[in-house]
Amino acid sequence: MFWQQRYWKIMELCDWRFEGDDDKVLAPVIQFLSQKDDSFIFKFEDTIFELLHNLDTETVREGYKKNSEYISDDDFLYWRCTVLINGKQYYEKVRKGSFDCSYDLEFESLLYIAEKAWAQKHNTGRENYLHIPKYFE
Repeated sequence: MFWQQRYWKIMELCDWRFEGDDDKVLAPVIQFLSQKDDSFIFKFEDTIFELLHNLDTETVREGYKKNSEYISDDDFLYWRCTVLINGKQYYEKVRKGSFDCSYDLEFESLLYIAEKAWAQKHNTGRENYLHIPKYFE
């Protein structure tokens, strides 16, 4: 629970002036994480995947299916990323089965925050990132 609270706080760094350009929205988060040690970055990523996993329930999946024209596992994952990027209150509403939200959005970039921060920290490519989150989708 501690890391979930920390996740929500860190994500407040997103710069929504650049809405529509995910990389620019996430740049302050990536910069912040790149200043932390590897274990912090890895735990942050673990938390993202834990929160995504917590949204992978029958209730949420069925709600998504009812409101989406096309569903693939990737679409469902990227939509759950959108739920996460919209903050704790939104996340909790969806998790509890409230589906008054948009189903045609995605925020795949959320999945790569830790990789990008780690690569920036170590001045290397993302392909060298070796951490695999506990709840890998």
